[in-house]
Amino acid sequence: MATISAIVSYPDGAAQVLTMSAAGAQALTIKGRKTLIDGVTTEATGNRTINLTIDSEVIIGSEIVVRSKSNGTETLTFGTGITSAVSTGVAGKTINQAFVYDGTAFVAAGAEQQID
Repeated sequence: MATISAIVSYPDGAAQVLTMSAAGAQALTIKGRKTLIDGVTTEATGNRTINLTIDSEVIIGSEIVVRSKSNGTETLTFGTGITSAVSTGVAGKTINQAFVYDGTAFVAAGAEQQID
């Protein structure tokens, strides 16, 4: 018999996880209601820019969490489809920020948070 954690997932399935490369433009396609953009597994070694393509099935209220870790003071710029101020990294630190889809773009739901 499967455990409950194996059966229950985010309302429409598991959250989408997208991984950023270490530097440059990040062309990412958002397809679901909950997405994690992982910029921690591959730490930034240069400036990064997130550019989103938003699938036609993404609904108002869909959420993204962006997690970014940098090697130094690399910047994370929010480009196409996502709106927030430029984030400047701190060496070896992780910064998180949440975004909500307003029907046109993902907009910051609050200030970025350094979590370590």
